[in-house]
Amino acid sequence: MEREHNLDIMTLMVEVDEHVFSDKVGQLETWTKKVHHALESTLGISINVKLVEPKTIERSEGKARRVLDKRKL
Repeated sequence: MEREHNLDIMTLMVEVDEHVFSDKVGQLETWTKKVHHALESTLGISINVKLVEPKTIERSEGKARRVLDKRKL
């Protein structure tokens, strides 16, 4: 979570499989739009979606950190 101009902004990082990430940029944008639309239609909120390479999201041992709150409150 981050804050810009008094608005909270959430970005979901989605780790994709190697064959998906190696696709063309246009196909990656299509995947991003599909995930964004599915989240928005299901949850009713707009979430930024960022596709990342395999094994780039930190794996934690013990208690998982699923949300990083970067807002300055």
